[in-house]
Amino acid sequence: MTGNVQGPEFAKFNAQELSAIRPSSAIPNGSLVKGLVLEKRGDGYIVEIQGQRMHAASSLDLEVGERFVGIWDSTHIPPLLKIKQDEMALHQKLTDFERSILQALLDRQLPVTEGLIKALSSLLMKMASSDDILSILIELYARGLPLDEANVKTLSWYLGLTDVEIRKYEKHIKDTLKNPEEMKDSEATEYLKSLLLLARPLKNVIYPYNFLPLLFHLDGDKSVKIWISSQEEPKKAVKLLFHFEGHNIGLVEGELVFADDAYGVTLRPKNDVVKELISKELPHLERALKSLSLQLIYLNLGPIKEIRNVAYQGFEAEA
Repeated sequence: MTGNVQGPEFAKFNAQELSAIRPSSAIPNGSLVKGLVLEKRGDGYIVEIQGQRMHAASSLDLEVGERFVGIWDSTHIPPLLKIKQDEMALHQKLTDFERSILQALLDRQLPVTEGLIKALSSLLMKMASSDDILSILIELYARGLPLDEANVKTLSWYLGLTDVEIRKYEKHIKDTLKNPEEMKDSEATEYLKSLLLLARPLKNVIYPYNFLPLLFHLDGDKSVKIWISSQEEPKKAVKLLFHFEGHNIGLVEGELVFADDAYGVTLRPKNDVVKELISKELPHLERALKSLSLQLIYLNLGPIKEIRNVAYQGFEAEA
């Protein structure tokens, strides 16, 4: 059973945020992008790239439902997707080291330019190249943060923490929250710095779960993971995703979308029994949420999102 409590502006809110065609200028010219063909329109296509709908032409005929990897050429109107092998020769000639950087960016469904690959390659050469350092640089890049050694060091330290250490720092921060000046533990301060880095919104990413979440422990063995992302087009919005998993209720995914002075909420329990129980409580939850200062536009209950591994036409066919 799927319940919905939707305000009168629900359709307008969703249409503005989720369905509008995104300006093509949002993707840098020459970027290597992954996408999905949604429909054929005239001599071109409506495609989904970076989680947004865009109008584009293609150097190869594409079918609706087909996934592709190609170079985004914004010098054409509409922009041209270069998918032929000879058009992608520059990317095919990358060194093995540069191709590993390229693949790491594509795996996270980020647009890739030659300049970005060269910049990351140069930084890795200076920072004792490793897969961990590359992952950290991509985390920083996706959040629009400086790719400097201080930030890399902070996140590298954070990734090396054990569960016991994380709980210790959480307790220390909680105990000193009312008196920040009393936080003398230098490692707890470093832990707080790492959280602030991860709390910076991911910018225009397709799938936030490809990136590191904020992790907070609750009572017992329960924990919640939080991803924060933002978009500028077609409507400026901030999205907060969370995963809560409890022994009795299983996994519950939540999604809050904030735009202007309004917000929407979607809950996605994995367990059907839990979904039924939450469905019955939606009216009570709606009343509680409407008591807040922000305007509640919608409250939805839906299924867990699942992303499946798929094959793309283009670059990966020859990788």
